[in-house]
Amino acid sequence: MVQVTYRPIKEIVILDYVKFPTAQELVKNMIIQPGAPAVLYWAEGVIFLPFPLTPNNEKLVEELIEGRGYWMIVSFAPMPTYNSMISAEKGPEALVINVSRSKTLSSVARWLKERLAEDS
Repeated sequence: MVQVTYRPIKEIVILDYVKFPTAQELVKNMIIQPGAPAVLYWAEGVIFLPFPLTPNNEKLVEELIEGRGYWMIVSFAPMPTYNSMISAEKGPEALVINVSRSKTLSSVARWLKERLAEDS
């Protein structure tokens, strides 16, 4: 029998962030590789696009094992109501995934929402 262990992440370290006034502005400013689907996350009234650091060296692997993940940058905007698709006028479309059931991503979304309330 295989043992399954659940060990949730303890901390996400966000190194930088960019807040947009609207979800459409966020989508309009996304860089999308041709043919690749654009996917954003939504929770707590916030739409966001994280860029996690890949644990490609010993130090980052150790940090991940200790429960700490790093995001190089996250872009976000207010989006009070969930919608599974969003598009910008004369711009790209993006699939939006509702991650409200993730404790980790909901915590991040709450933190981002606090940043939205701050002056730019």
